[in-house]
Amino acid sequence: MTDAYPGQHGTVFLVHGALSDERMWRDHQELLKDLGDIRAVTLPGFGPEENAETIEFGMNTHAERLAKVVGHPGISGPVHVVGWSYGADVVLNALAHLHDKIASVMVYEPGYPGCLGEEEMRDFGKDAGAMFGPVFTLADDGDLHGAVEALVNGSGNRLGYFTSQPDAVRAVQLDNAHTLPGQLHQQETPDLDEAHLSKVEVPLTVAWGEASRPLFRIVSQAVARTVPGCRAVPILRATHMLPVEDPRRFADLVREHLGGLKS
Repeated sequence: MTDAYPGQHGTVFLVHGALSDERMWRDHQELLKDLGDIRAVTLPGFGPEENAETIEFGMNTHAERLAKVVGHPGISGPVHVVGWSYGADVVLNALAHLHDKIASVMVYEPGYPGCLGEEEMRDFGKDAGAMFGPVFTLADDGDLHGAVEALVNGSGNRLGYFTSQPDAVRAVQLDNAHTLPGQLHQQETPDLDEAHLSKVEVPLTVAWGEASRPLFRIVSQAVARTVPGCRAVPILRATHMLPVEDPRRFADLVREHLGGLKS
């Protein structure tokens, strides 16, 4: 059965979101190992502070570095890239450099509002203010633990979500608390507007949770509408945190995406 997937004997790169690193993908790598070489990426600046590379945070900087990793001449077979949240934005932003290198892309809930219409932008801004306002305040006051908790609660779409997670998950998020000031105040403008996304030619799946907060659903649906031939996949009873809280279900989404690429 595994022969049916284009990823067999190829490479699948998994790109994490905010407050995370390659450790979030360990279960996914095991669940998907029959599809080929499943590689988890830690974007520069992420990971435990003592191990993290010092960089200027920005979606362009991260996209350029991701393009070098994914486009390395030593990578063999078809290359597929999966991104979640901030990582989804980075992956989409990297496509300008990777059209001839990538066989397909799947993203779950990108969050950058570059291709929104006027009404969508108003709705996005209202929800983004509600979610990120407390995060900015806490981070700027130096309370990074509180900022992590607020961001994760917002991403999980309920108070108490952070503390309800397993200890190992919270440990990874807190290990990445040092990334918040740079990420919240980055200055780079990515190529995620309608003009750029409408030229994407790579087979793309955009998925989002139907129980996610509005800002993630709005951006995901706008990206799906803007990229020609994009496959749009709403997920029942799922929030932004689906890849973290249910690796098996998310791995099944990756399998479905790859299976849909069969000629």
